[in-house]
Amino acid sequence: MITFENEEKKKQTSLVTQEAEATHELERLRQESGNLQDDLSSASIEIEFLIDLQAQAKRNYDVVTSQKPSLLWFHKIINRPKVEEYFKNLNNVNDHLNDLSRQKTKWLNDRMRLENRLKETARKSEHIQKQSQDTKADFKRWKTTQHNAFQKMAREIAVLENLKSQSGIKGLDFSLSYEELQKSNPWSTRNFRKLQSELFISALKVRKQFLYENRKNLKAARNIWNRQSEYMGKENGQKLISESWNWLNFTIPVVSTTFASFGRMFINLNENSIGNLFIDEAGQALPQASVGAIFRSKKVMVVGDPSQIKPVLTLDSNVLTLIGRHYEVDEKFVSTDASTQTIVDATSQYGFQKNEDEWIGIPLWVHRRSNYPMFTISNEISYDGLMVQGKSGDESLGNSQWYDSTGRAIDKFVKEQADLLKSMINERLQEEPDLADEIYVITPFRNVARKLAQVLDEINFTKRENGKSTNIGTVHTFQGKEAKIVYFVLGADSMSSGAARWAVSDPNMMNVAATRAKEEFYVIGDKKLYASLGSEVANKTISIIDDYNNA
Repeated sequence: MITFENEEKKKQTSLVTQEAEATHELERLRQESGNLQDDLSSASIEIEFLIDLQAQAKRNYDVVTSQKPSLLWFHKIINRPKVEEYFKNLNNVNDHLNDLSRQKTKWLNDRMRLENRLKETARKSEHIQKQSQDTKADFKRWKTTQHNAFQKMAREIAVLENLKSQSGIKGLDFSLSYEELQKSNPWSTRNFRKLQSELFISALKVRKQFLYENRKNLKAARNIWNRQSEYMGKENGQKLISESWNWLNFTIPVVSTTFASFGRMFINLNENSIGNLFIDEAGQALPQASVGAIFRSKKVMVVGDPSQIKPVLTLDSNVLTLIGRHYEVDEKFVSTDASTQTIVDATSQYGFQKNEDEWIGIPLWVHRRSNYPMFTISNEISYDGLMVQGKSGDESLGNSQWYDSTGRAIDKFVKEQADLLKSMINERLQEEPDLADEIYVITPFRNVARKLAQVLDEINFTKRENGKSTNIGTVHTFQGKEAKIVYFVLGADSMSSGAARWAVSDPNMMNVAATRAKEEFYVIGDKKLYASLGSEVANKTISIIDDYNNA
């Protein structure tokens, strides 16, 4: 209702302004028309006067020509003065007649020009009046349409309110505090959830029976899908493959894959072949990687966080810029900061204006993974304090410490930090061996991750799959994962301060590292070095951890 009132007020103000401008312009045209009428009347009078003078001059010309001496050639010889007098009078009356004719032509042209201007003024006045009437009519129609829409909405709301009161379902309660409102679960009750679950179970039974009765069709669909290259050559091959996909997707509603393998898996499907596409960790997805999947889908839901790890580019940023310029593609689609998440956010009708330059999609502010102070670190450096802690009381209290460790760095790796880490993990595992599966070691740098994996091999901590460590790695490899305990090894020294500054230049990496930890978060690094970089991320992290431990 407030939106309608604001819109109505804006339209009303605009209408009043337009009417005032139209009235002012009509008055100006009225005055101009009056002046033109006066000028036109003066021109007509002048033309009539010139017509009279021209008639008189013509009579004078006739009188002079009637006085032409007979035997003119003879008089030129014997009475030359009389002949000269005749020609002088003839030239005078002729010149006067020509002058009057020129003046008459000029005034006739002036009168025609004035008449045209008068017609144009009348046309403008008529156009402005019609435009003003149309604008008023449009506003009236808009107001009527909006009024009817609100009446319909009011009836629908009344019906819903009645149903809500009968069912006991509560909607949004804006009288709650910000944190309580964010954690509330509107439009849902225990009974509603129970009925919803029962409906889901019944739907599964119906689906099971349907699939059983159509198992031959399903088998045929699977056969076609597994032999796509053969069927594509047939006349109706494309349709057969599309239909086989519909059967398979009905049988297995959720199919999980990566963008890297999506092209091979769905190469023979056309536009709108997939009903629903869910993109997870979209903040890390390159826009060009997701185009094929989005093209083939009817509906797309994108989930991600632009405040966490950005996409990893395989091209130099300058090359990417050149490609964008060559194909005239805007930077919001092709740049080091562009992701599937940022592009979808920019097109979202609903969202949140995080700052002057950043519009994000519907934010989920309740954070239920990390305890304090990891929650606080993330909230302060990345979310402007808008996140809400989903845990309560003692359940949300965690442990965190910045262990100041210095030493000479070789390609960002500091042996003293690795030895400290090994000692700390070994001590924890001696006390609680089961913690081995609850610890992650994270670092901003690949070389540091590789070296740490080698050092921690000495205490049999490093776990590997297909030759790659699964519990030690860079921040980028741990996006979307979580563990009870996280050690964040920063590496670098004063001689590699550029690398250190890069690690904390923006909040994304610290945000991801801190929020991987559910209960404990430990930073190992040269505290004096990172505090001296002028990084708000590093300084806030140090301050939050110190304040938490001193509270």
